[in-house]
Amino acid sequence: MTAATGSRTAESQPKPRPEPHPVRVRSGRRAMLALARVEARRLLLNPLVLIALVAYLTLVLWPGGEPEDAYPVLQDIDRETQLGQLMLGLAVMVAVNQAVLRSHRRGTDATFTVLVLPPWRRTVAHVLSALPTVLVGALIVAGQFTAAALKPGAVGRGSVSELLTGPLLILLPAALGVLLARVARSAFVAPLAVIAFLAVSMVFVADSRSPAWLRGMTPVLFDEGSRPLPSDLLGRPAAAHALYLLALAVLVAAGAVLLSGGRTRAVRATALGALGVVVTAVVLQGTAPSDAVREARQVATRDPAKLQDCERRGTTTYCAFPEFTPWTGEWARVTDRVRALAGAPDASRALTVRQRVAALDGPSGTAEPPPAAPGELTATTAWGGERELEFAASVARGLVVGHERYEGVYCDARGVLMVWLAVRATRDGEAMFEKTGDSYNSPGVIQAPATAVALRGRELAVVQALFDQPGGEVERKVKASWAELSAPGTTTDRAAALLGVTAPAESADDREYQCA
Repeated sequence: MTAATGSRTAESQPKPRPEPHPVRVRSGRRAMLALARVEARRLLLNPLVLIALVAYLTLVLWPGGEPEDAYPVLQDIDRETQLGQLMLGLAVMVAVNQAVLRSHRRGTDATFTVLVLPPWRRTVAHVLSALPTVLVGALIVAGQFTAAALKPGAVGRGSVSELLTGPLLILLPAALGVLLARVARSAFVAPLAVIAFLAVSMVFVADSRSPAWLRGMTPVLFDEGSRPLPSDLLGRPAAAHALYLLALAVLVAAGAVLLSGGRTRAVRATALGALGVVVTAVVLQGTAPSDAVREARQVATRDPAKLQDCERRGTTTYCAFPEFTPWTGEWARVTDRVRALAGAPDASRALTVRQRVAALDGPSGTAEPPPAAPGELTATTAWGGERELEFAASVARGLVVGHERYEGVYCDARGVLMVWLAVRATRDGEAMFEKTGDSYNSPGVIQAPATAVALRGRELAVVQALFDQPGGEVERKVKASWAELSAPGTTTDRAAALLGVTAPAESADDREYQCA
C-alpha cells in the first residue's frame, strides 16, 4: 500500500464528534430568571388576575363608606386587608397553574428537551414569576393601612405580622398552583382546588370553638367579634401564622421542584426544614392566647378601671383604654349636647363615662359589655354613625334613670324623654333613629351600650310627634317640666300633655310588654 493510498483511506473514515460541553450553572440560572421575568409579565396581564385586581382595588377605593369608617381601629384594619389579598391569591393560583400547563395544552413539551432549562428549573421560574404580583399585593396593603392610619379619628396600632399575612396569601396559592400542575395535567384541578379550599375553610372557621391549632391551619385566621378589642387583648398568633404561611409556601414550592426532578440535596433540605417550621408554627398557634393575655382579658372585662386612663371635663369623667383616649373629645361633644337639652338639676349631674369590653372570648366574642355601676355610662370600642346615637342614649339614660340595668321596655314619660334627648343630641339623629329601627325590625329601640333603650308603639308615637314640632319649642317645654318628665311615675299621657302633643290609645300589643 502506497502512502497516497493510506492517506485517502484515513481521510475517508468519519471523524469523531466532539464531546458536548456541559452547560454552566450560571447560564441555567440566567435562563431561569429570564423565563421568570417573562412569566411574571404574563401573569400580571392574565385576564383572571386583572379582574381580581380591579375588583379588589374597587372595594378598597370605592368612595363613600359608612360614618364608622372615619374612626378606624387599626388592630382591626390590618386584618381587613387579608380577604382581598386572598381573593387575588386564588386568582393567581389558577393563572399560574394555566401557565405551567401551557406547553402541555399546546403539545410543545418535547421541544423543551433541547433547551438549557431542565424541568425543575422551569418550575422554579414559575414560582418566582408570582413575586411581582405578591409585591403589588403588598403595596395595596401598605396603601390601605396607611390611608386608614392617617384619618383623624384613627386609634389603636396595627401588627406587622398581620400586614405581612396578606401578601403571603398570594404567594402560597401561587406555589400551590405550580404544585397542582406538576401533580395533575388538567386545567380543571386548580378551579376545583379553589372550591375545595373555600369549603374546607368555612368548615374550619364556622365554629369559633374549634381548636386553635385547627383554625390556624387555614390561610386566613377568621376572628371577627361584635366589637374591636384593645390590641393587648387580641391574643392572635399573628407572627406564628405568618411564619406558617411562609413555611408552607416554601414547602409546597419545594415539593413541586422535587416532582419536577430537582432532587438535589439543597431542595431536599429546604423541604425538610420548611416542614419542621410548619409543624412548629401549628403548635405555636395552638398555644395562643398566653396566660398573660387571658388574665388581661379578665381584668379588662370585670375591672376595666385598672387598665384605663381617666380625664375629667366639667362634671363628667371620661375613662378609656389608652389606645382609645383620642375619642374622649367625641364622647364629650355628645355628652355636652345631651346635657344642654336636659333640665336642672340633672343636667349637671356628675357622671363617669367608662369604656367597657366583653373580652373573655377574645376577638371572636359576640357578647355585649356588662352594665356599668350606678352613676357610670358605658362607651364601647366603636365610634361614628349609629354608635353616636347609641352613646347619646346611654348618656340620656344616665341623666334620667341613673343606671344601665335592664328592666324591660319603658312605658312612661322617661322613655319618651330619653329617646328624644338621644335623637336630638345626635347629628342626623332622626334619620339614624329610623335606620336603626329598620335594622333591628323594632322601630322603638336604640341599641345603647350594655342594654337597649326600648319603647312601645305608644311611646314611639309621642316621640315621633315631637319630631314634627319646632325643636326650640320642645326644648323649652322639656326643661320647664323636667322634674315631672323624669319622675318614674309620670305617665305617657301626662308627658304628651306637658309637651303639647297627643298620645294614642294603648293597643293590645302595648299591653303585652314588660314595662320597666
